[in-house]
Amino acid sequence: MRPSSAKAHPVNILVVDDVSAKLIAMEALLSELQANVVCVQSGADALRQLLQREFAVILLDVNMPDMDGFETAELIRRHPRLRRVPIIFMTAGTDDAHALRGYSLGAVDYVITPIVPDVLRTKVQVFVELFRMAEELKQQAEERVALAREQAGRAAAEEAARRSAFLADAGKNMARSLNLEATARTILDLVVPELADSATLRLQSNGVETIYTCHRNHPDGVGELPGEVAAAMDVASTTLSRQLIVARTGVPEAARAVVCPLFARGRLLGVLAVVRSDADDGGYDGLRVALIDEMAGRAAIALDNCLLYREIEERDIRKEQFVAMLAHELRNPLGAISSAVSVMEMVGGDPGDRAREIIKRQLKNLSQLVEDLVDTTRITTGKISLTRSAVNLADCVARCLKTIEIAGRTSGYHVDVETEDAWVHADPARIDQILANLVGNALKYTPSGGHIAIRVRTDGDRGVCEIMDTGRGMSREVLERAFDLFYQDETSSDRSRGGLGIGLTLVRQLVELHGGSIEAASAGEGQGSRFTIRLPLSLPDDQSQPAPGSSPTETVPLRILLVEDNGDARQMLQMLLTLSGHEVDSAPDGVTKRHDVAVIDLGLPGLDGYEVARRLRASGRVDVGLIALTGYGQPNDRQRALDAGFDAHVVKPVDPAHLAAVISSVQRLRQPENPHLRE
Repeated sequence: MRPSSAKAHPVNILVVDDVSAKLIAMEALLSELQANVVCVQSGADALRQLLQREFAVILLDVNMPDMDGFETAELIRRHPRLRRVPIIFMTAGTDDAHALRGYSLGAVDYVITPIVPDVLRTKVQVFVELFRMAEELKQQAEERVALAREQAGRAAAEEAARRSAFLADAGKNMARSLNLEATARTILDLVVPELADSATLRLQSNGVETIYTCHRNHPDGVGELPGEVAAAMDVASTTLSRQLIVARTGVPEAARAVVCPLFARGRLLGVLAVVRSDADDGGYDGLRVALIDEMAGRAAIALDNCLLYREIEERDIRKEQFVAMLAHELRNPLGAISSAVSVMEMVGGDPGDRAREIIKRQLKNLSQLVEDLVDTTRITTGKISLTRSAVNLADCVARCLKTIEIAGRTSGYHVDVETEDAWVHADPARIDQILANLVGNALKYTPSGGHIAIRVRTDGDRGVCEIMDTGRGMSREVLERAFDLFYQDETSSDRSRGGLGIGLTLVRQLVELHGGSIEAASAGEGQGSRFTIRLPLSLPDDQSQPAPGSSPTETVPLRILLVEDNGDARQMLQMLLTLSGHEVDSAPDGVTKRHDVAVIDLGLPGLDGYEVARRLRASGRVDVGLIALTGYGQPNDRQRALDAGFDAHVVKPVDPAHLAAVISSVQRLRQPENPHLRE
């Protein structure tokens, strides 16, 4: 008997008898046992007490009204929790039948009244002590369970702290360098031997796969990768999710390898595989797999940062090359123009004519260069619009070749053309621009004497144009990046064939705007190139073709006002318009008399061209045609001019033929009844 435990956890004894005097006597008799004696007078009260608390033993009178001791004992034994509570029957007399029934109900003893106090006390004390011992054992078991839980919780907390410290340290180490190879090596050094005996990292960048390995027993990183792991890495290399692959090698039930796809910003960067040797006693449990998964996520971010930094470096290099090449490309035509002007100043006649031809050609080159730059910006910002109609690709090819031949660029080349009608729904000016870029590219990269072949055909619902050459060809790397903005394959110091790296980018963007596609192909360096364009077919549009026998509209002499603050530009435009048969007045900053058409520079000092147009329209001058002349050619610039009251928007440098057509169109719009010169 352990008093301290008894005091801390008093034991309950239940006495059931319908006679109050007996209950008082029993309570006094059992008081020496230092137990809590609970006395009730019926079986129903006994059942209620048993359901509310635990008892070490039950002293149950057999003869009770309503529900006797046997019936009460039977109900007690039916309850699962009360099935093992000791029952001592108390009776004035009994026979074998009664005894057998009592024992069958789980009675541990019979006490015949009158009761011998010492005997009853000794019997009850045995069960009280057994109950106390059971309670102590139960308490000790609960304490051991609590201690085990506490130790497990402490171990889990320590493991979580160690894991957090490891991940924090790993993150710092991986962030120390933006060099891709150094970061990859750091990742493997963190994994081996902390998480694995060997690790393999496969990285994919620009279509090229790089493999890094590390092994505990091989300082140089060489180690044999289990076949199951290699197969799992192949599967992970084509996955579209961050699903881990847990491989089992050697021991059937042990997870010996974990393969992690490395994702960042929604794209797969590579695959990391970690492997534990078969000689190791343990495999990867859930916590270790979770730690590897977290490590892989941080590694993916670190590797992505390295790739972004490399991309930024490459862009900076390309940008520097672009600026240098832009200066180079601009200096060539400017130098030619400067020389031609000097020739014109010194001599006349035939040399002067040749000089003018050089100036015209180089100005066209400069204008095209600027237009390509502007078009690239327009397309990338979504600000370009197409004027579509039914266009025959065969006619576009013929027109493109005619233009190039006039410029003398096909001299020394064998050009083979094979076309059939292929009508597409496209902007004819943009198709001409696409073909001019591609054919010009073929000529640029094909030595004199080479062959250029152009084929136009239909293929299903697509019109196809192929441009092939026997020139320098393209390597695999160049093919993959041929359409990248500012990318240049030319690396020689003189850049004899290099461009700005925008031509093919512009071509692809224009083709895709038409709902088409373009692809480049080459068998390798020195084996020529092939560019294939595919555009959606369209039915021929008779209205888009000139009517037979039609002729250009005759030039009608008009009174034109030219407002331009730049003296040289004003003088040259006035001369051009006068030679075209018009009467031209020029002014630096405003309208002074009535005219049929006014060509107004928008960038005037003080009162700009927009305000001039608004005031003219506000004053009632609706009969005069207004043409905006500007160096700004964005769609919003054109819309702003139209909103101010202009009828047309012309971008510098202006083509004389185009300006003449615009003047005629605007004059007919404003003065349909009287197209002749107004007095």
